[in-house]
Formats: sequence, C-alpha cells, structure tokens
Amino acid sequence: MRALRVLILPALAAALLATGCANKRTVALPGGHATVTEKGGDRTIEAETGDGKTTVEVKRKAVTEAELGVPVYPGAVGDVSGSYEGSAGQSETMKHHMLSTRDDFDKVFAFYESKLRNVENTMNQTAGSEKIAVFTLEPKGGVKTSVSITSDKENKVTRIQVITFRKPGE
Repeated sequence: MRALRVLILPALAAALLATGCANKRTVALPGGHATVTEKGGDRTIEAETGDGKTTVEVKRKAVTEAELGVPVYPGAVGDVSGSYEGSAGQSETMKHHMLSTRDDFDKVFAFYESKLRNVENTMNQTAGSEKIAVFTLEPKGGVKTSVSITSDKENKVTRIQVITFRKPGE
C-alpha cells in the first residue's frame, strides 16, 4: 500500500500542475516521472517510479461489465478509471472505476444487492442524510472485488466505486 501512495499521490499532483495545459506534459517525480495528456475535457495521468506504475483516466465514458467484473448499473457513466501495478510483479495490481448515476441511492443498492453473487460481506449505513454501502465479494480466480455505493447530496448523484485487486502469481 505504501507503493500505491507513492505513485497515486504524485500522479494526482501532476494532474493539478497540468491543469489548463493542452496536449501533453511530463513532470519529474522523485525516482521517476508523470505524463499528463489532455484531449478535449479528458485527462490521462501516467506515473512511473521504481515502485511501479499507475495510470488514471479522468473522463466520462460508458463502462462494460467485462471491465468492471460486476454488472454495470443501468445508465451509470464512468467518471474516473485507474490502475496500479507494482514493480516487477512484486505487489498487488489494482483497478479502480468510479461511476455515477442520477438515480436514488436505495435504487442502486437494491440493484447490486440482487445482482451480485458470492458476496462475502455487506455493509449499509446511514448517518443523517448521507448513505454508504459496501459489498465485498469472495475472491474468485485470485481477484478480490469491492463495490461501494455513496450518496452525493451536494451534486445530486449516487456514486458507484468498483475496486479489484490481484496478487502476484494468481
């Protein structure tokens, strides 16, 4: 996880530094570099250091079930996608997708509650007007998956976050 922070935080910092730039820009990182590419309103950040590499895409796009590894909520649109790979296959690889929908939290929760199989653990909590749910799926083929659902009252959307981890050699 330390390596994950070492790569993702500089990548996000590079994205902030490159705000407003056109096309492609590379910035130095401790022990590596990050390249930010912009096309239209979309942005891709690729960072690489001795600890590994990470890629983060910030764009609205349709996402498939094959990409997520779980059913896609109808009408949900991908906002951010990313991946992380440790150096020389020494650590877990991670894929991350953030989707959003204008549908109500409870409707999204009911969809995933009925569609997800091999659920190992479920949490569904409400605190005031904020809601969060997390489904943890049993590892399958060396892949661990979690689906998190949160209500974003400020932006009037429900966010769906899917994270998959794979350990080396699995």
